[in-house]
Amino acid sequence: MKRDRGDWIWGTIVTAFFAVIIGGGIWAIDRYVPPQHLFWKPLDTSNPLGIATRHQLLALNLKSSDICMSVARDSVDYKSIPADPKRPKSGAGKDVCGWDVARVVYGTEQTMFAPGESNMQCPLSVAVYLWQREVDALARKHFDQPLAKIHHYGSYSCRRQRGNGSGKWSEHAFANAWDVSAFELADGTLIQIINHWDGPRKKANFLREARTAACDLFQVTLSPDYNAAHADHFHLDMGPSRSCR
Repeated sequence: MKRDRGDWIWGTIVTAFFAVIIGGGIWAIDRYVPPQHLFWKPLDTSNPLGIATRHQLLALNLKSSDICMSVARDSVDYKSIPADPKRPKSGAGKDVCGWDVARVVYGTEQTMFAPGESNMQCPLSVAVYLWQREVDALARKHFDQPLAKIHHYGSYSCRRQRGNGSGKWSEHAFANAWDVSAFELADGTLIQIINHWDGPRKKANFLREARTAACDLFQVTLSPDYNAAHADHFHLDMGPSRSCR
């Protein structure tokens, strides 16, 4: 009995010791590790990207729309406003396409969208904000000047994935995808995906790094490497599937 009691006491001491060590380690990690590297922290768009940023974006997608709208609203220099609800009243997309909560996005104070604004689901708009910041950094790295405009083909289109009207509904049907065609620098230089993906090395490298940055944020990133239908644009979406091509 004495031996059993001694074993119990030592077992309790060892268990308590490891509990203190583990608890202290978790406390130290939570306190001192930057939040963009911690999966349980909420997304803060003022932070640089970290190993947990994409997970935090996905978590934002599962939270209430009010939380996402607040994140988008509070993002520094982001030019976006709440969008009016949109639901088709007739046609094949009736009661399917559109949105209840979304944002009208114009770009940032420095980098605007061309030819104009785009309606986006809120998590997509937040991912775009973060990606736009990364692409601007790439423009400065490769060309020593900021990104002035992102040219795009839009986000919302009430259609299915295939051009013949068959297949699953496209993420574009819910304003949950965005097609980007080109990037314009401050001096007016235009870097087009259709012309420069396999063009001069500097522009081609810039485009490939922009795609890599997109893959780190969006659920789906499709480029000219995917198929001929994407020869002239990047397809970026926050749908349920995962692909980087």
